[in-house]
Amino acid sequence: MVKKLLFCLLFLLMATSPFAFSQSREPFTSNNTIFITIEGFKSNYDFASKNLLVRYNKDTKKLECLLAFSSLIAANDSTPIVMAQDLFYTSRYPELYIEIEAPVEQINARNMAVNTKNSRFVMSLQGVPLEMTVPVQYTPEEQAITFSTSFDVLMERYRLSLPAKYIPRLTGRIFFTISNARWMDMQK
Repeated sequence: MVKKLLFCLLFLLMATSPFAFSQSREPFTSNNTIFITIEGFKSNYDFASKNLLVRYNKDTKKLECLLAFSSLIAANDSTPIVMAQDLFYTSRYPELYIEIEAPVEQINARNMAVNTKNSRFVMSLQGVPLEMTVPVQYTPEEQAITFSTSFDVLMERYRLSLPAKYIPRLTGRIFFTISNARWMDMQK
């Protein structure tokens, strides 16, 4: 009797939890590209990933981007892959999360031409939320949003940690470029 009661209680908790409602969220669109350049005193260190996930949250009117740092690859032979793992503390913070304010009504309002808007931007890096306004280039489509943006983060400004072994090599500036990322509305 107690087991049945516990089972029913567990079922009710699961059915009413936020997890149950998350099934109605938009799916991510994959195969989007992000480039990350870590500025050094003598040279830059380039990384890329084609595994940036993007979705549009209709409730918050924001694009949500998710990148597993483990998907970053060095763009050339002189870039040590462990540098990205060390710099972003991937064992503790395995993902980069980005939200971009993107009211689809404003993006699609005037015409179907490419337009650039200064968008509110929130990113979580090393567990620290970074807020800024960045120019985002939108290419509206009927059932999709394609966007590109470039911005940089000065680690010192946001009190991010630079591992001691990289202090003599790196300036603390990181450049991010999201190139032609695309979200498709698959529910229409």
